[in-house]
Amino acid sequence: MFANRFALAVSTLFFLALLHASQLAIGEELRIETDVYAGDATEPLSHNVTLFDSGTVYDYSQAPEQIIVFRAPSASHPGQFILLDVREKQRTEVSTKRIDGLMKKLTRWAAEQEEPLLKFSADPQFEEQFDEESGTLSLTSDIWQYRVATVPAENAAALAQYREFTDWYTKLNAMMHSTPPPGPRLKLNAALQSHGVVPVEIRRTVESETTAVRATHLFTWRLSREDRARLEQTARYLTSFEKVNNEDFVASRTYKEVVRGQSK
Repeated sequence: MFANRFALAVSTLFFLALLHASQLAIGEELRIETDVYAGDATEPLSHNVTLFDSGTVYDYSQAPEQIIVFRAPSASHPGQFILLDVREKQRTEVSTKRIDGLMKKLTRWAAEQEEPLLKFSADPQFEEQFDEESGTLSLTSDIWQYRVATVPAENAAALAQYREFTDWYTKLNAMMHSTPPPGPRLKLNAALQSHGVVPVEIRRTVESETTAVRATHLFTWRLSREDRARLEQTARYLTSFEKVNNEDFVASRTYKEVVRGQSK
């Protein structure tokens, strides 16, 4: 867990690159804008901006207004998500160790169920195809399909950090929103890294859902002045927001369920 003192927490976030020197060069930057749509709709269901800076990841969502700060696990430190509620001026923390334990339990449980989607999500098996000329990646099965438009990643280090964050973020969402195990998306993330590409559009079709889900991603390999200003503001939030347990954090928001395994 992060140290209880806010000053140490902020210092850890901004100097996290020292802990990841073997994986990511200091100063590595990446910006991703993500819009999620229902099928071919033109108005997005959600919009996120994700900033990677010196080994720390900051994810900003609009509705509700929330910031998620991610610190990856290392040999000497556990990983951590810090969730910031801008409206309530509150923050809470979720460890990657706890998330990983819960996902293992969820996966074991799903594998024992008769419902096809749950069983598939516990151990997804896809037929994978990648067209190097067009950059199209397909993962197909009878239950779940991905069709992805991709472009080459600028460098392997940034791609590795993108995958690490996306893997953990997928697990966090599964825990928070009681979805099936994150196995299918984890398989997609692995395929993207193996081909050295990042997704610019992901179309997901699931047999039990009436509408496909489409996500578009705009990658920029540098941060702007506005991005830097946003990071500075986030640092102030980290020092000033009230730290609460997960149960109290969720109770102040629109979520109906607590973060499983993290409430008191």
